[in-house]
Amino acid sequence: MKKYLLTILTTVVIVLNCSAQRKIKKIEVEEVGFNIKLNLIPKTNELNYNNLKIKITPLSTSSLNEKFLTESNFNGKFEYSHYKHSRNSFFLKKSKKKREKSDFEFLLDGVDWLVENNKINNQEYNELVKQIIFSYDSERGKEIYSTQKIISCNPYYIGDKYLNIFEIEFSNQTKTYQKFDKKLLIETGNLLLYPLSKDEIIEKLIQNKLLNQDKIQTLYRYNLSNEIIIPPNSTFIKYFAIVPINYDNNELKVSFEGLNSKFKWTIDKDYESIDKKYTFFELSTKWYYGDYTPDVGNNFCILNAPANIYISNGVIFIEDKNLNDEFEIISLSIYNDRLYFGRTKLKGIDYIELEKGRRKEILIKPTKIDELKKKVKQ
Repeated sequence: MKKYLLTILTTVVIVLNCSAQRKIKKIEVEEVGFNIKLNLIPKTNELNYNNLKIKITPLSTSSLNEKFLTESNFNGKFEYSHYKHSRNSFFLKKSKKKREKSDFEFLLDGVDWLVENNKINNQEYNELVKQIIFSYDSERGKEIYSTQKIISCNPYYIGDKYLNIFEIEFSNQTKTYQKFDKKLLIETGNLLLYPLSKDEIIEKLIQNKLLNQDKIQTLYRYNLSNEIIIPPNSTFIKYFAIVPINYDNNELKVSFEGLNSKFKWTIDKDYESIDKKYTFFELSTKWYYGDYTPDVGNNFCILNAPANIYISNGVIFIEDKNLNDEFEIISLSIYNDRLYFGRTKLKGIDYIELEKGRRKEILIKPTKIDELKKKVKQ
């Protein structure tokens, strides 16, 4: 069973219940909206035709973003590199003269060092890099991490919408070449659709000013053509797309001429209405770097925490039901031209005195990274 997230609409209303410093501070959050998950349950998703085994799977088109983005680094050379976790080329190479890195460079250097020394995992690495880039270079951050960047290589995203896409797998277990040149038909309710050809998709991309070389190459690699030859003893995958459809119908069918049987899926929806109120406790943080406690530190933090525990601008928000849950603050900081890293484990209940109506600050004491210096040889 496959599940697809169709849409999430959420409206958040925040009401502050402000009180004096050191007294308990609460925030009430109202969440109103709905979630819909689509379950496409296969009735018949695999059929045999002319010595070919054919399998069709409806996909959530956004699931291909990462695949197409990775493949955009292919460049036709026998040797090429793609680094996800290295920024060494960003810095000048060693020579006799020293120069000082910018804070931006130094922090990125620190994140590389942390992941290379297994102090953080890949997910934590990506989140810290994202925060640093947005803080120091907002334009570059928007370019790297915006939705437009993620989908820049997905040709099935047109006009702020994804096309509906299907994966088709051909398996030829014979010793001869097999040809497939049948037109596919997609039925949903009373609507009959044909897959979009490569040229039709390119034309739509041109009209929306979204065409680029990566998308053209992806279409040549994967989009199902009118006629394909399947080599002996081989299995491979193509994709075909149709304009977005309405999933109000309970069944989806795909067929092609010459085969009386049809590929079929029933469509089930999980609908969840949301209308809830939450109460959060607010806790402030205070940072120590060695023996120093600056009023304003340059800190980048992420949480390893259960749901309903958040951090924003150094302030921790904990839902009342989660006060007894342990969580972790993972931080990278720059202070006085040195980098500091910390993992601080704590529980909200240790900082909230419910009977007295008081709260305590969370003290964070990261450790200096002695291996990294801000001055480097060039």
